[in-house]
Amino acid sequence: MNFMKKDEFLLLMVHCEGRAKEWQLPGGRQHILSVEERARLREVGIQTAHEQPAWNLIEPSKGVYDFDYLENIITRNRDAGLKSLIQISGWNLPEWMPNEWRARRDDGTYEDEMLSLWNEEAQEYSDHYYQLMIDNFPTDDVAFFFGEFQGGEGALPSTWCIYDDFALEEFHSKFGSEARPVPDAPETLEWMGNKIIEHYVRKSKILYPSYKEVWNEQQYLMDRWTKASGNYVQPDIMKKQREMFPDACIVLLQYTYFDSSHDERDVNWVDNLVDVSQCEVLVEAMFCKGLPETTPKAIAKGFRGQVVMPANEPSHTSLDDGMINAIRDSHNLWMESRE
Repeated sequence: MNFMKKDEFLLLMVHCEGRAKEWQLPGGRQHILSVEERARLREVGIQTAHEQPAWNLIEPSKGVYDFDYLENIITRNRDAGLKSLIQISGWNLPEWMPNEWRARRDDGTYEDEMLSLWNEEAQEYSDHYYQLMIDNFPTDDVAFFFGEFQGGEGALPSTWCIYDDFALEEFHSKFGSEARPVPDAPETLEWMGNKIIEHYVRKSKILYPSYKEVWNEQQYLMDRWTKASGNYVQPDIMKKQREMFPDACIVLLQYTYFDSSHDERDVNWVDNLVDVSQCEVLVEAMFCKGLPETTPKAIAKGFRGQVVMPANEPSHTSLDDGMINAIRDSHNLWMESRE
C-alpha cells in the first residue's frame, strides 16, 4: 500500500465541517477533533485521517472554488503530524447544479447527493473536479479517492434513482421506447449493474495514475437492504479493477465486518472480494469500543488494518483517555504481531 505506510495499522475517520446536512445528522457533529487531540492520536499510532469534505463548500458557485475550506482540513491534520486521505466526490452536491444532472427517482424526486450516471455532461464535470483536486494538492501527505453515495457506502442510494431522462433514454434504446426500468427485474439489474461497473472504472482511471491505489468503500454488503444501492456488482467492479491495474494496491475500506450486526454471509462476502481482487482490507471498530475484540481478529485474518472514529458519538464533546488507550493497545498488538 502506497499512501498508508507499512508501519501503519489504524486509519482515523473524522468528520469535518459541512460533511452532513441537517436531515442526515440533526444538530450536526457535536465534536470535531482539535489539532491537539489529533496529535495525541498520532502519538499512539494513528498516521492518517480519512476526511469527507463537502463538495458544496468547495465549489459554492460553478467554477468558483473555496480551496481554503479544504486547505484548513488538511492543515489541521498536517499540524498534528497526520496525512489526509480525502474522499471525493458525491458528498453534498452544490445547489447550483441543475436538476438534469442529478439522479432521479420514479416519483420525480431528485437526489441531493447523486449525479446521474447516464448524464455525460455531469460526469465530465465530475471528472474535471477530480482532476482539479489532484492537481491543487500534489503533496505526499494528501491523497484523494473515490466514494459515491453516503460516503461511499453504496454505488447508488437505495431509492432506485435510475429514472432521469438520460437513463431512460439509454434504457429505451436497449429495450424499446415503451420499456421502463423495473426494480429487481433481471434486465434492469443487468443494465444498471453494467453502468455502475463502467462508472467505477471511469473514476478509477482518473485517480490511479497519481496514487497507484484503488479504494473501494461499498459498505452495504451484498443485497442485505436492497439491490437499488448497486453493490450486487461489487465483485465485478473489483475484479475489473484488478484486471485493469494489475500492480495497484486495491483497498477495501469495509467498515462493517466483525461486529454483531453482520453474520457469516458478510464474512463470506468480504472473503470473496479478497479472492477476486487480491485487495487489502480495513475493518471497523466504531468509536474504538470494539478494538479489544476486533484487532486480534483482523490480525489473524491478515487484514491491513482498522478504521476508528474517536470522539464522534453525539454525546461526546472531547477525546477521552479510554479511546486513546484502546488505540495504543491495538496499535501495539499489531506491531508485536509483525516482529
